[in-house]
Amino acid sequence: MGIGRDANRRGTGLSQDEIVFDEIRFREPMTMRRPDRDRRFACLAYEVPAAHDLPIFLDVRTADAIERHALRDTSVELGGILLGKECVDDQTGEAFVWVTNALEAKHYENTQASFTYTHDSWEEITRERDQKHSGLDIVGWYHTHPDFGVFLSSHDMFIHRNFFGQPLQLAYVVDPIRQTRGFFRWRAGDMEQTGGYYLIGDREDRIALARLANDLENIPNADGAGGAGALSPRLEAELIAMLTRPATQFHGATAADRTQAAMLFGLIGAMLGVIGLAAVLWLSALSSSMSEQARVIGELKRTMSDTTDVQRIALDTALEGAGEINPELFRRNYTKAMAERDRAKTQLENQASINDLLAAKSRKVNEDYQELRATHDELTKYFKNAKEALLVKTRFGDLQAANDAQKQTIAELEELLDTAAGKKAVEAAQKYERAWYAAAAGWAVSAMLGIGLGAGYFYLRYPLEPAFDPPCPASAPGMENSGPHRIS
Repeated sequence: MGIGRDANRRGTGLSQDEIVFDEIRFREPMTMRRPDRDRRFACLAYEVPAAHDLPIFLDVRTADAIERHALRDTSVELGGILLGKECVDDQTGEAFVWVTNALEAKHYENTQASFTYTHDSWEEITRERDQKHSGLDIVGWYHTHPDFGVFLSSHDMFIHRNFFGQPLQLAYVVDPIRQTRGFFRWRAGDMEQTGGYYLIGDREDRIALARLANDLENIPNADGAGGAGALSPRLEAELIAMLTRPATQFHGATAADRTQAAMLFGLIGAMLGVIGLAAVLWLSALSSSMSEQARVIGELKRTMSDTTDVQRIALDTALEGAGEINPELFRRNYTKAMAERDRAKTQLENQASINDLLAAKSRKVNEDYQELRATHDELTKYFKNAKEALLVKTRFGDLQAANDAQKQTIAELEELLDTAAGKKAVEAAQKYERAWYAAAAGWAVSAMLGIGLGAGYFYLRYPLEPAFDPPCPASAPGMENSGPHRIS
């Protein structure tokens, strides 16, 4: 389906009066095997797909990414594009849709109750799909309804009819607050919600697939699912959303929000403590069992040694008196002694095997304990950083509140200055400043005049003496009228 736009309206919201639609071009579905009939994949149903529903297969990584995007900001609607393939089963000819990826809309207009694509968002989506997922088709779109439930509004229907009008294109709605979600598909010219859909992943990802399915349906996961000490995707996304929330929102959080955060951290800490305590108790019980086994093995060795000595003495005695006893009796005694020796040897070998098995279990337990310890240290460091981040955000919020108060005070003073009394106060301050400058100038002139008068009085009172002129030497006799004396 092609879409045209007026170049003078770039960046505005899309409505009926602003969109020019080109000719609709339908693509043929791809023929392939349904994923739930392919041994390479594992599938789990979310809720209960109806018999007449269009089979929809959503990749587990894509489902997880959409959930994290929906939890990023629950105050407004968010959305994006679904990528994948429209398919036909090669065995039954039944149509199905395989959603393998999703692209977040980065340029859009949204409010608390609406989400609208713009021309820039379509350009960005087209460019990103061509660069990263050129082999995939746009099979639908998704958006969030925070605390509104799962449905399609009239605005949503307008977007879907004009942008996603092909028979197999989907709409996926997620409510991150009520934790509900659902697909809508075309049926008899209208959009109908399906009873459920299928989560799909590689066969080796079955544990992660089951964990996400349980998390989406609010079913508690069994202990150890997804790895010891692993956080659920929703819990991890909520922690990230809380830590990256803007400072103004954090500062304005209610006491209930702070209590909920404290309870969350306390629950995680208690879980880690229980895991650590269970590991310590397990190691202690295993150590006691190994000690008991070592004691039993020691007693068995001593018993075997004593039995061997007794048998050797009996055999020596029998050999010494071989000529005096019945040969048949000697053979029976010898056969019995050999059988007892074989049994004792077999028991010793079995006990040695048990000891080796216990040693291997001990090494495995030690490795598991080290992994648990590393996970515990990492989570402890993570939550320490989280607490420090909370303290920094709290301090930042306080500083911002003080700054807002100062801005409000300045605004009030500016409003006061705009009044007649404020203008008079400004004029009086200016007059006072000019008078102060004039007084300072007068003081400076007066000081200079005083210095000049003092200098004149001092000069008149104490006149300067003439410079010292040394007396000329007396003229020699007979040279009174000879004129100046010259030296040639």
